[in-house]
Amino acid sequence: MSRQVMRDSSNNPKNPNKNACGLAVACALGVGDVTRYLHTWTDLQRAIRSMYSLRSVKTAVKVKPDTTLGSIRKNLQEHNKSADACMAYVAHVEGHVLLLSREGRTIIDTAPVKRDRRKVLNIYGVYIPFDDRTKMRKINAEFNRGKKTDVC
Repeated sequence: MSRQVMRDSSNNPKNPNKNACGLAVACALGVGDVTRYLHTWTDLQRAIRSMYSLRSVKTAVKVKPDTTLGSIRKNLQEHNKSADACMAYVAHVEGHVLLLSREGRTIIDTAPVKRDRRKVLNIYGVYIPFDDRTKMRKINAEFNRGKKTDVC
C-alpha cells in the first residue's frame, strides 16, 4: 500500500500523515514528532525505538491466536513481576494500537470498548534503555520539557 493511499484513508484530518491511534500512543511516550509517518505498526515501532527499547513479550504473556486484549491483563501483571520491569506495553490489535500500563490498565485507547474482545496480534514491552546514554539524554530532555517548574 502506498503512502498516498494511507494518507487518503487516514483518520486524522489535522495531519493525514499520522493515524490518530498511533499518534496518541507515540505522543504519550514523547515520540510523536520523531517520524514523518505513523500509519503502520512498523512506523510506530520506529518512532518508539528512537527513544526506548521495544521488545516483544508475546510469548512471555502467553498470547495465542485467539487471545483477547481483556484476557491478557492479568498475564501482564504477572510478567511485570517476574521479568525486568517495563514501563508500559504497546498492544497491536486488528487496525488499532493501544498503550497499556505495567499493571495492564488502558492508558491510551482512541476507540474504547466496554468488553475488550479484540484479538491481540502483537504485544511489546517498552523499556527504558539505561545503558544507552544518547537515548537517556532524550528521555531526560522530554521529561524536563513537560515538567512544571512552579510548585502547585
